[in-house]
Amino acid sequence: MSMPHRNRMWIWVGRLTFGLIVIGIVAYFSAAGLDKADKLASVLGFLLALAALIVPHLFSVSSGDGGRGSTSSAGNASHGQIDARHAQGVQINQSGGNTQHNNFAS
Repeated sequence: MSMPHRNRMWIWVGRLTFGLIVIGIVAYFSAAGLDKADKLASVLGFLLALAALIVPHLFSVSSGDGGRGSTSSAGNASHGQIDARHAQGVQINQSGGNTQHNNFAS
């Protein structure tokens, strides 16, 4: 599915949709009363929070690294060959011993 190009028409369609939603919410609040509207808002908030937790798991990872994380030189270096000359405030655990490099160049 392709996303529409971001141009003036789509921006105004989004603004108009947002405005209509706000007008609809205000109309519902005034017609139903705040107590009933608050209960509905609580249920809708719960459903949206649940959807926010589930939806990311429904789509596959589209990054170039296959979801494995960073492809930095430190991650690809073989054991014991980490180049930390340009790192700032990095702590590296090498075979049980900690080596801390603090390079704060201005």
